[in-house]
Amino acid sequence: MTVPIEERARCLAGIVIYRPQFEALRRLVASLASDVATVAIYANSPVSGDEQQALKDAAGIAELIILRPGLNRGLGAAYNALRHLAGARDSEFLLLLDQDSTPRPGMAAALTATHRRLAARGERAAIVGPQPIDPDGEAMRLSAREISPQGGAEPLRASFVISSGSLIRLDALTAIGDFRTDYFIDAIDIEWCLRASAAGYSIWVDPAVPMPHRLGQGVIRLPLGLLLTDQPPRRLYTYVRNQLAMLRLRHVPGRHKIKFLLSLPVRFAAHLAHHRFSADCLAALTNGVRDGALARLGPPDQALIPFWRFGWRNRATAPRFVGDAAATPQPL
Repeated sequence: MTVPIEERARCLAGIVIYRPQFEALRRLVASLASDVATVAIYANSPVSGDEQQALKDAAGIAELIILRPGLNRGLGAAYNALRHLAGARDSEFLLLLDQDSTPRPGMAAALTATHRRLAARGERAAIVGPQPIDPDGEAMRLSAREISPQGGAEPLRASFVISSGSLIRLDALTAIGDFRTDYFIDAIDIEWCLRASAAGYSIWVDPAVPMPHRLGQGVIRLPLGLLLTDQPPRRLYTYVRNQLAMLRLRHVPGRHKIKFLLSLPVRFAAHLAHHRFSADCLAALTNGVRDGALARLGPPDQALIPFWRFGWRNRATAPRFVGDAAATPQPL
């Protein structure tokens, strides 16, 4: 499917990478080549000259830009940098992707068409995401959704969508504000979507647009069909910390807060058992609870320091989120 050049010019695809498998990244860029005007890679890890040339070849007629912040600044900073680049290119939409997704050619065009249909219906759609598909080909339901009376192929209103694969209107992003940089990774997409809903925008998933996606290291299957994402300890720390920090925010609905608090003991037990009660897992979860309760955010550099050696008072408080004034890294 070849998208008309005037339509491609209205969309920038931004890919955030950190030590990716290069061939998978090359295929990801190639899948976007005929869909968007610009493919921008925010490289939280180095990209060599030979790799850059191979990616440029894969991009075909699309412009390839590589942003090199010089160190890993996290997902929030990366998304904000891509947002400003899209604005400088006069894009209407920003398509966010990470290295764990494998969109099919035509996905950006399909999501753009969904945005336009929703706008024609009078919806203030801020973001439309594809239907994530797990490695077994099963649709992943990651957030609460309304049931569509028109049938399974119609877009569904959701409480949030995962950032990878999501197509965001730039004007909505400008009105709602930047992604949080102090969360670093995890729950950034959830917080932004809840903030968008509180501002009067809507969040959508299009089940007619599937996208294979790998969450973490797989899933932990619990009784009664419950599933948890299996993550390494450092990611468990940021997930627990950031979700607890979100409980302070007025725009986060009470049902979301209650659901997370009720699930926290189950998550603790399941992850500890799955990781065989490792010291790193115990430290990550305990530190995540402490730092989330105290709103100590920022990079997870000290996530795995055993809590009995660290104490509650020996940690400097990370800079608070400053919204649109957050620093945006520039290409080197």
